[in-house]
Amino acid sequence: MRRQAVYVASQSRLAGKSTLIISLAQLALEKGLRVGYFKPISGFCVPNPRGELVDEDVETMREILGLRTSLELCPFKICGGSFLEYFWSEDASRFRDSILESYKEASAENDLMLIEGAQTLSTGSFLGCQAPRLAQLFNAELILVLRYEGDFVVDEALHARDYCEHWGVKVSGIVLNRVEENRLKLARGIVKPMLEKEGLKTLGIMPEDRVLSSLSVREVYESIGGELIAGKRGLENPVETVLIGAMTPESAIQYFRRVRNELIITGGDRTDIVLAALEAGASGIILTGNLRPSAKVLPRADELKIPMIVVPHDTYTTLQMVQKIVGKIRPRDRTRIAAARKLVQENVDWEEILHV
Repeated sequence: MRRQAVYVASQSRLAGKSTLIISLAQLALEKGLRVGYFKPISGFCVPNPRGELVDEDVETMREILGLRTSLELCPFKICGGSFLEYFWSEDASRFRDSILESYKEASAENDLMLIEGAQTLSTGSFLGCQAPRLAQLFNAELILVLRYEGDFVVDEALHARDYCEHWGVKVSGIVLNRVEENRLKLARGIVKPMLEKEGLKTLGIMPEDRVLSSLSVREVYESIGGELIAGKRGLENPVETVLIGAMTPESAIQYFRRVRNELIITGGDRTDIVLAALEAGASGIILTGNLRPSAKVLPRADELKIPMIVVPHDTYTTLQMVQKIVGKIRPRDRTRIAAARKLVQENVDWEEILHV
């Protein structure tokens, strides 16, 4: 029986691992392959309706592939920034054995296993569970997805290669993701040849996709919670940019007008910034610190259909919460699932990855 395992890893969050894996899964299914999925380590979990901590990527893949709920697809969950106290006295080999046992069960009778890495290649190192070491244990090919944010992507790729080779693992290929349109020529004409000169095969260059990278205000509201105090009719407004409002009103209005479909995060007591955001036509406004602006701005927000959401968190925490959901693909998000598949099918050598 044909057996293959592909470990998709990255050097940073939101690089595009899920986009690639979801698309590979669909394309492999169409080729008649039996496809399984596994995520050894999760660094970001949310409670499900039963109060259990789950990884949203795992639940999305479980539904797409129709995997039974009894399968443990993510055995190792690190949630939040404080966890060492729980693990420091534990035997690391016990966790690796647990991961391997879960992987064996999840991979049974599948032709292809798609394995999704955690935030970075090194996540889980304190227990000997870094991505290259796990890829070696799973006998999986390692594909690296890098978010293209500038020319330093070459350094990032070479550093990742050297790190993996330290563990005796060869990077099978690189996929560059979220390449802005004005950088595509550079990525194809200079970055790709440089990487391949260094022995790193470029398997894909995916341009920035607005459908995948944008959100609606409703998605933000449902994810971070809070209280909607005005502008309910604008919950479907698109969000392409997140801005912090912490300047003078004069600077703010010029700043806000330079971009489109912006979500403004500002202190609830900054009525001046709120008014500037309303007049600039923001998609939505998040008010932090459980503080409310002057009541006189609420009718204006309703009139302009600009949602205003009050949250208890500080501005920095709120920004982090919003950033964590950018690019997330949820099980019933058919529009983004279709966009991801199209992006990969047109820009990635997926047949070489799947050996079909």
